[in-house]
Amino acid sequence: MSLELLQAVVGFSATLFFLWLLARLAPRLGLVDPPNQRKLHVGDVPLVGGIAIYLALVLGALFWGDAGNDSFSSHGRQLGVFLAAGGILVAVGVLDDIRPMSVFFRVFAEVAVALFIIEGLELRANNLGDLFGTGDVMLRGWVAYPFTVVCIFGIINAYNMLDGMDGVVGVMMLITLFGFHLFTGIAPGLVSIFVGSALLAFLVSNLGLWPLIPKTFLGDAGSKLMGLIVVSLVLTVADASVAGFKYIEPVTALYLVGLPLFDMTFVTLRRVFRGRSPVAPDRTHVHHLMQALRLSDRRALLIITTLGIASPALGLALARAGASVPYQFWIFLGLFIMYCVLMQQAWVVADRLGNALQPAGASDHGS
Repeated sequence: MSLELLQAVVGFSATLFFLWLLARLAPRLGLVDPPNQRKLHVGDVPLVGGIAIYLALVLGALFWGDAGNDSFSSHGRQLGVFLAAGGILVAVGVLDDIRPMSVFFRVFAEVAVALFIIEGLELRANNLGDLFGTGDVMLRGWVAYPFTVVCIFGIINAYNMLDGMDGVVGVMMLITLFGFHLFTGIAPGLVSIFVGSALLAFLVSNLGLWPLIPKTFLGDAGSKLMGLIVVSLVLTVADASVAGFKYIEPVTALYLVGLPLFDMTFVTLRRVFRGRSPVAPDRTHVHHLMQALRLSDRRALLIITTLGIASPALGLALARAGASVPYQFWIFLGLFIMYCVLMQQAWVVADRLGNALQPAGASDHGS
């Protein structure tokens, strides 16, 4: 058995075990998600998926921390920084899942994690590439530092916001990991193998594919951990300061996180234009749209998966075709504008469908 296959088997099996064990402990800790007006699932579901994935990754690091060949696992210190940052995010997420924290504390914790990653990996987004065809856009130190913080904070929350339907974040993460290795040409290493196999195990639980493994959710701990994994991998290959080589242009990296980034930006702008708080939770994300259109969960997951594949596939095609950086940038902006227009029109259809199905004389909140 090859080392990579052994790691995948261990990651998958360990995650299944952790999910089974933690799901039994979750009710005693209050680590469950009850249904409400915004969450339409059945029964109290344990919020332990993220913890199980993180524990499996730590287990892999303990056994094979020096045997990988990706941007983190080939450098012990960098892997340690990454795991420490992930551990902080998971711990804060677990506390938030048990007893919701204030927006200020959550933002503070996520910014602190971003600063820890930046300092620990000596990571800065200094060069954004030739976005406008007028030369490389260079960021000075006092601009690059907060810009990198915003990037990390934004992607963490993009994946957190996307987590609202069974399988969505897990499938999106697998798409992103697969695209990451296609874009960069880097062979899967410890982080990718363990995260990928752990996500497959989580999907077994989350989608109810095996009766012996109880249904679980990622929770804030898990969805934010997924965002941290993605942004850490992407920033390391789009900037030469960590990996020692720039594998892809920053604008090309945007295509890897297309759907989560589009969804977060569209929803935030929609809330602002409607005079609402941009951080107030609601049911306006892409998975909520699928539910409003009366699509089944499986069909909705298939559509979201297709949307999730579209951006990385286009980005990969442009990169392989040797498209210039400005060309890639303007196409990405055009793709986002098209997404916003289609989403807005789809919500119009969903609203009309909701009104058509509502009994005459009834209001949104019942009679």
